[in-house]
Amino acid sequence: MSIDRRRDLQEKLFVSHERRSFDDRARADRAVGRWAAQQLGLEGQDIDAYAGAVINAGVVSREGRGGFDKVASDLAAIGLSLDTIRIRYAAAMDECMNLGRSVATANPLYA
Repeated sequence: MSIDRRRDLQEKLFVSHERRSFDDRARADRAVGRWAAQQLGLEGQDIDAYAGAVINAGVVSREGRGGFDKVASDLAAIGLSLDTIRIRYAAAMDECMNLGRSVATANPLYA
């Protein structure tokens, strides 16, 4: 395999990994956002609107923690602990990562 071809594959792998990471974080933000909306007593379309706001907060955040920070801030008002929110995010991220889409499987360099 030529060096140029290897570099191109590495760039594609990086883009693919970043896209997956972004998608996984957005899915986790949506799942936790829906759960948080229920904790806040929201119903119906308000649940989806709140989950969308959590996703948006994650997208605009430089560190990618905007969704977590929004949920933590909103749920602090009703007394939920950060540990509870961390557990929810960990479970949501684990579920996203276990969809059978590992980087090693999708990486032609590891095949």
